[in-house]
Amino acid sequence: MRNLLQGAFALALLALAALVPTRSRAEMWCADALWVHEWGVQVFGSGGARRTSEAGPTLPGYFHAQAGATSPSGSPVRHLPVDSGMRELPVVHFYAPTNWRPVPLGFEVGFTQGEATRWYPQVDVRRSGADANGAAARTARARLVAARSARSNGTQTALPGDPRAQLGWDHLTLSERPAHPPASTSVPWVTRARGFDAALWVDGATESERFLFYESQTRETPALRITRGPTYGAGRRHVLLENTGAQPIHDVFLVHRERGRVFVLHAPTIPAGRHAGFVLEDHAVPAAQVAARTRAALRDRLVDAQQPAAPSSFEWRDCVMMRDPAIPFEAAEGHALYAQEVDAILDAWGPRLFGRGNGTTVVYREDVAYLDEVMPLAVYSDMYHFARIRRLGLALMENAALP
Repeated sequence: MRNLLQGAFALALLALAALVPTRSRAEMWCADALWVHEWGVQVFGSGGARRTSEAGPTLPGYFHAQAGATSPSGSPVRHLPVDSGMRELPVVHFYAPTNWRPVPLGFEVGFTQGEATRWYPQVDVRRSGADANGAAARTARARLVAARSARSNGTQTALPGDPRAQLGWDHLTLSERPAHPPASTSVPWVTRARGFDAALWVDGATESERFLFYESQTRETPALRITRGPTYGAGRRHVLLENTGAQPIHDVFLVHRERGRVFVLHAPTIPAGRHAGFVLEDHAVPAAQVAARTRAALRDRLVDAQQPAAPSSFEWRDCVMMRDPAIPFEAAEGHALYAQEVDAILDAWGPRLFGRGNGTTVVYREDVAYLDEVMPLAVYSDMYHFARIRRLGLALMENAALP
C-alpha cells in the first residue's frame, strides 16, 4: 500500500509538472531532512553556572577561545539559490539522506544570558555578548525578520546573519568522511562522540570533527526551588519542588543520600509557577533499585521511542518544497535523541547527575522553548534540505540544600 501511495503521489507531481509552462519539463522534488541534535548540561553550584557538553572542565586544547582564520572566500550558505520548485530537468526525485552529499551548512548560535567561551571548528563570525544582546542587535533582528518575510513575496536580496548570534559558521560542509585529518585527542567524551558512525563529519576551512561544539558562561539561575511543605515535621520531611521559572521543567529527579540511605523524588513535569510535593521518608529506595529509579528512568524519558537510532533513509509524508536557503530553521521540534547520544550523556555525567556521597542533587530537563529563547540558533542549508532540530538540555543542581 505504501508503494502504491508513493507511486500515486509521484504521478500527481508529474501531472502537475506537465501543466507548468516552461521551456522544458520541470523537475520537482521534496527536500531531504537534515536532523540536527544538540545536547548539553548546565551545572549550578556554589561557583555559579555554565552551559557545557562534557563532564567537568576537561576540553581538548585545540578547541577555540578566540576567533581566527575564517573559511575560504565565497558566499555564505544562506546566499545559495532559492528552490523555485522547477529545474530544467525531465524527472521528479525523492531524496533520502544519502542522496545529497556533501551537505552545505550554515549555523549560528547566541547566548542571551552569557558569553561564548569555547567552540570548534573555528567560526567565521564572533560577536561579544554585549553586542549580540544589546539594543542595536534587537533592532537589527527586527529588520532581518522583516526582510526574510519580504523574500516570501519575491524580494530576494542577500540577507545578513542573525545579529543575536555570538558564534557563526557560514561555510561548513557535512560529509561522510572528514575533509581534514581530525585532531588527535585522548579526551574520552570527544572520542565517544567522534565514534558515532551514522553522524556526518563537520568540515570547516581547515578542521574537521564529527560534531559542532560550543559552550558559554551564563547568568542563568536554577528554575527550581526546594521549600518546606505545610505538613513538614520531625521524621516527616514534607518538601515542595517549586518551578520559579517562566517555562515548564520536565523529568525532575531529586536524589538525597544520608547515613547509607537513598531517597529519590521524581516529577514528570512541573508547570511554571507550580510545585510538586513529597514526603521524603515515603520515597526511600533500596540500593539495588537506585540505578533503575534514576539513570534508567531518565534514559527512558530522553531516548526517542519512535526513532531510537539514526535512520538510513528518509520517507517523506508532508513534502517540503520551495526551500529558500536564506531562511534558517530556528525552532526545536522536541528533545528526544537517539539512544547512543543519550547513553553518551549519561555515561559522562551519570555519577554527578544522581549524587555521590551524602547530600542532595537535583537534575531536570529544560523545556525546548526555553532553550530556543536563551540559546537562539539558526540552521541554514541548501534547497535540497530542511532541518529537524532536537535540543536536549539538562540542568544539574549540585549540593542542593533541603529545607
